[in-house]
Amino acid sequence: MRHPHARLDTARLLVAFGAALLASAPVAAHATNVTEFPDNGSEQMARGGAWVARASDPLATAFNPAGLAGQRTAFTIQANLTLHDACFTRLKAANDTTDDSVAPGQHYPNVCAESKIFPNPQLGFNYRATDRIGIGFAVLGPSGVGGHKWPEFVNTANGPAAAPNRYLLVEGKSTFLTPTLGAGFEVIDGLRLGAAFSWGIIKAKFNNASPALNGNNLNPRGNDIDATLIVADYFVPQLRFGALYSPTEFFDVGLSYKWSDAVKARGDAYTRANYYTPAVANGNKSGVVDGDTSVNDCNRGPAAAGVCGDGNNATLKLAVPMEARIGFRYHQPRGAAKPHSRDPIADDVFDAEVDFTWANNSAFENLEIRFPGTAQGEGIIPANGTPGVIPPSADVPHFYKDVLGVRVGGDINVLPNQLALRLGGYYETKAQDDRYQNTDFVGGSRVGLAAGGTYRLPVGATGSVDLMLGFMHVFVSDQKNEDANGEGVSALAGSPCNPTQPSGQPCEGGKTRYRTVWPINLGTITNAFNVLNVGAAYKF
Repeated sequence: MRHPHARLDTARLLVAFGAALLASAPVAAHATNVTEFPDNGSEQMARGGAWVARASDPLATAFNPAGLAGQRTAFTIQANLTLHDACFTRLKAANDTTDDSVAPGQHYPNVCAESKIFPNPQLGFNYRATDRIGIGFAVLGPSGVGGHKWPEFVNTANGPAAAPNRYLLVEGKSTFLTPTLGAGFEVIDGLRLGAAFSWGIIKAKFNNASPALNGNNLNPRGNDIDATLIVADYFVPQLRFGALYSPTEFFDVGLSYKWSDAVKARGDAYTRANYYTPAVANGNKSGVVDGDTSVNDCNRGPAAAGVCGDGNNATLKLAVPMEARIGFRYHQPRGAAKPHSRDPIADDVFDAEVDFTWANNSAFENLEIRFPGTAQGEGIIPANGTPGVIPPSADVPHFYKDVLGVRVGGDINVLPNQLALRLGGYYETKAQDDRYQNTDFVGGSRVGLAAGGTYRLPVGATGSVDLMLGFMHVFVSDQKNEDANGEGVSALAGSPCNPTQPSGQPCEGGKTRYRTVWPINLGTITNAFNVLNVGAAYKF
């Protein structure tokens, strides 16, 4: 005889495991969005993201809340384990006079980010309130990676040198969770509507380098500053609306739309002068001079008393693109359709779905980063250990384009109510002009291929545990800007103009203030992803 507390113990075990994962997991910026790929969840990912018209597990709360109506009460814990391979071969611009032993028009050594597996957990619960109403709660982050660690130094014939990626990114970490509450309602037979509200919580850290002085023929060993920005935003509201229409027992149409407020984070910057030296490369940081905008004197002493005030001197604004999806699903019922029931592994022989997606990535023009300055646009916060300052505008241009995507996937239930196998794939258009290529987000076109399955174990008279596994490989087109005389993104600098201009005056030739006159993102950037999802769901 089954112990009367067995179901409760199973649920407690899944909850405890999920809480442990959420406590430890870094999560990155839903697919088609340039910061992500399809998709969180085992079923979702292994079908290539073609799921909006299926929406048959608790994660429907976050993807298409209309799908909550008709589901059994269930709890799920899943996790994407993502490996991101990224490399950059920088081309030195023809007009770049930096004294670093690489000639203009030549390539720096190829560098790659550390390849680490990032856990990205997903928790979901849905409650079958009535035959027509389902209520769901989910906690998940974007479908991406939560950290990138690039080299600080590379080995050369002349000893250790500052890594060529440093002006774009040395390290990036972010935790972005979106607790989501949603509900689905079957308004009339075959028509379900749903809505969900998310409370986004983000904490982010970015680290890169900048020249202290905006000038010619300067050596990075004495001129470059290491800078870290740490910011947080504890309320990023998001809304998701969904619909699921079943005109026949064989055919479903799913719709989903997501709106999000921008991330509006505050925090501070931490600088280190004399950092890109052979001594630091060999572990000796005794000559490094630290700056800290979170303390009253910016860590500079009485001469700068009050300059940094009470901290929170940095603001970051990041537009989160709107998204929309429409999906068409054909499924072959195993027998007579059950009213108000949506359990494909039990109810169907197989299904196939195609989704079309759109993301308003063009809303993401700049990663907007600002610091205090004068009315004339001069920086006022010192970069300790140098004559430079922290620029009042440290924006990073991206100028993404809207992205269109297509996803195809399906399941075949090999053993009724026991074993399902699935395949899927997707394609998304290129999101970024190569002039603005960067190593922080992935702007190339993408193709993903995926496979997976679910094995169901009966629990008691009516319960079950689903064990899920999925894998996806994502191919990303190379981003190339290989013209040494071409346009690109300039490095941030600690003084306004090169050549120097009087205070408050525009730079010669209309150049942007506090930026180098040469681009630092020329070259080739390559990316690829491998994603494994493991998960379990307990259905009451």
